[in-house]
Amino acid sequence: MERLTPIDAEILSTENDRSAAHGISIGVFEGPEPSFDDLCDLVAERVKLVPRYRQRLVEVPFGMARPVWVDDPHFSIDFHVRHTALPRRKKADALAMLVSRLLSQRLDRGKPLWELWMVSGLKEGHWALVSKVHYAVIDGVSGTDLFGLLHDDIVPMSTGDTFTAKPLPTPVRLASDAVTENMFNPFEAMRTAQDLMVQPLRTFRRGMGSALAGARRSEFGASSGPHRRWQRLRVPLDDVRDVRKLHDCTTTDVILAAITGGIRHFLLEHGERVPAELSTLLPLSVASEATGFTHDVTALLARLPVGNDSPIHRLDIISDQTALSAASEGAIAGDSLRRQEHFSTPTVMAMGVRATLLEAHRKGRGRVDTVTINMPGPSETQTVLGCELLKAYPVVPLVANVRMAFAVMSYRNDLSFGITGDWDTTPQLGLVADGIRSTIQELRS
Repeated sequence: MERLTPIDAEILSTENDRSAAHGISIGVFEGPEPSFDDLCDLVAERVKLVPRYRQRLVEVPFGMARPVWVDDPHFSIDFHVRHTALPRRKKADALAMLVSRLLSQRLDRGKPLWELWMVSGLKEGHWALVSKVHYAVIDGVSGTDLFGLLHDDIVPMSTGDTFTAKPLPTPVRLASDAVTENMFNPFEAMRTAQDLMVQPLRTFRRGMGSALAGARRSEFGASSGPHRRWQRLRVPLDDVRDVRKLHDCTTTDVILAAITGGIRHFLLEHGERVPAELSTLLPLSVASEATGFTHDVTALLARLPVGNDSPIHRLDIISDQTALSAASEGAIAGDSLRRQEHFSTPTVMAMGVRATLLEAHRKGRGRVDTVTINMPGPSETQTVLGCELLKAYPVVPLVANVRMAFAVMSYRNDLSFGITGDWDTTPQLGLVADGIRSTIQELRS
């Protein structure tokens, strides 16, 4: 049995009745759509590549050790792969509403922590795949994002592999293994003792979550409920490149400046007070002296000058700040996260989210106003079941009860923004998208 790592256990502990720790990837494909049976067969074949997708977590009695991953004896593709069709809506983005609901609903811990939705009914005969995977599953080492497993360029496995789940461990076995591990591993024993000592405090914090959030509310505000809104936006990648060349800055600087403009526009249109600046957690890939790059990711706290009324001045302030921050942390300047060989885009995105989840959780509520995840995606066309991937959108959860979070990725010639907001405190989330688009155009002129 493989035990949940300390970092994954901490990520799991960030979930409560108002916050989830799963990510979503969206792909819009050219029609006609394949049969649902063909999709189920493909998923059944590809999950053989990553055993974690057929495993679930089991708690150890009395919290003597971290949970363990075990084969799910009731695993069925039919439970995890689902189909839905979008309704016709005149004044709402039906796909965005579906994603909002999926983002709001926590995954069942009694089953493997993932879902895949096939979505019919998009405009122009298009169809979509929406993958939903817990960040404890996508650790960048033992697993990869489900969406990345479905690409046609993945080498298929032999169809002769039949999955037979190992018997579930008994409570006695779980307890005895924990005792043995603690006896022969002093570091594990110390960690277990610390976990047992802080467990009452964690329980108290979960029970007092609403009160703590209100007491530590930042100027920007915090989420107030469990429901989420999601908004999508695409801009031509050439527009961002034009701004980057014109102002001699990085792509990340342009994205942060655009998001700053989007938040500012949202606050002004709602008649809310605009603070001088807001904080955002930004994951950066850490450079290695030997290779120039490692799989390590660090999360930096950057300042967004939303109170400044000049888009150019805001960009200059951000550019100066990120250059200094990246240099001080030994991070790779230019992009928040970078593509890695053998890692799909959603997996690298997940590594950035994991870093920000942990950092936001450790800093506590009120210290972080928002989160920004940015990474370059594939420049070449991707296909699934012979269908061309036309658009790709990233989705991230709200962490540390922040009010708004941003995910940004490129695909071919476009830059896609996924904006997550709290349902109760961010009505008209489209205003943020409008502000992002207009800021990029102002910076180009």
